[in-house]
Amino acid sequence: MATIYDVASKAAVSPKTVSRVINCCPSVKEDTKRRVLEAIKELDYHPNAVAKSLKRQKTNNIGYVIPYGSDFVFHDPGQLEQIKGANDVLAASDYNLIISVPKTSNEALHEVNRLLKHKNVDGMILYAMGGVEPLAREFEDKGLRYISLGKCYPEQKYNFVEVDAPYGGYLGTKYLLDLGHRMIGFVGEASQFLEPAKESMITGCIRAYDEAGLKFPNHLVTHGDYSVECGYYAAQSFLAKEPNLTAIFCSSDPMAWGVVRALRERGITPGKEIDVLAGDDLPLTRNLEPGMSAINSKLYDLGMMAASMLVEYLDNEGKIITDVPGRYLQGELVIRQTTNGLLVSNTNRLSLRREKF
Repeated sequence: MATIYDVASKAAVSPKTVSRVINCCPSVKEDTKRRVLEAIKELDYHPNAVAKSLKRQKTNNIGYVIPYGSDFVFHDPGQLEQIKGANDVLAASDYNLIISVPKTSNEALHEVNRLLKHKNVDGMILYAMGGVEPLAREFEDKGLRYISLGKCYPEQKYNFVEVDAPYGGYLGTKYLLDLGHRMIGFVGEASQFLEPAKESMITGCIRAYDEAGLKFPNHLVTHGDYSVECGYYAAQSFLAKEPNLTAIFCSSDPMAWGVVRALRERGITPGKEIDVLAGDDLPLTRNLEPGMSAINSKLYDLGMMAASMLVEYLDNEGKIITDVPGRYLQGELVIRQTTNGLLVSNTNRLSLRREKF
């Protein structure tokens, strides 16, 4: 394998001159530059990336730490969409994405601290999690570059991108109420996904009921873990509690898939006897039959925007820029076949439900 000294010898220059050519130093004469480049090509020389990064004090690596372990992260399609969005932006900007998936928040905080403070990465996509506030504030004080997915503390105004979950909850609930539904089952987020400053979609659901002058069905609210199994058991619970149930709204698509499975096992057709609304609009959801209505929560855009903000932050190094204003993403309602309103009377629903159990 050729070294910088081999290139220098062949081009009849010093190793320092070869280094200047590699690093695009404008002071190198064109004839010298040509000889060095020809020698590099002929010898198939590849500069040591680690050595270059040490000299430039830049790794071209971006850390992305998600505190829920590989069993969840690499099986959850919502997480994968966020990772894909971030990776697409960073790859196009010549950055490497370094993913870490520790099992607990404490392990994740340690990993974030290690990667960024020890300069193993140039910047960090930081998942908002319990206990992250002191770390985020320290990074801000020291000028360490990060963008968080969600707020790290309630008054945070910079360096975050967030999906407006209450807006999505409001949008979906208002739509179902406008279709005539009153007894709606809600499968919200798990408590660990609401730390430290994230608002639940349920806040928006309650607002829609309040604006309509209706009493919110608190007995039809459960918190899920974004899994198919959770949606399956939530649907069973709702049906046992409320025979007049007419719709179910889930904060994630996998939970909505589980709801559909539970309904079909009982001969209940989504979009006819009971409407179902999902909370992500993931690629798989768009290809289901019947087509599933959803709030497109823009998870791919979330990862993409976080990475774009961080690249903007890093590429402005040397200029007077200390923070990037926080941004919110608002979901969009996508109507398909699983929401059609009250197509049968509540009496017929009750009769049908009794026949199935």
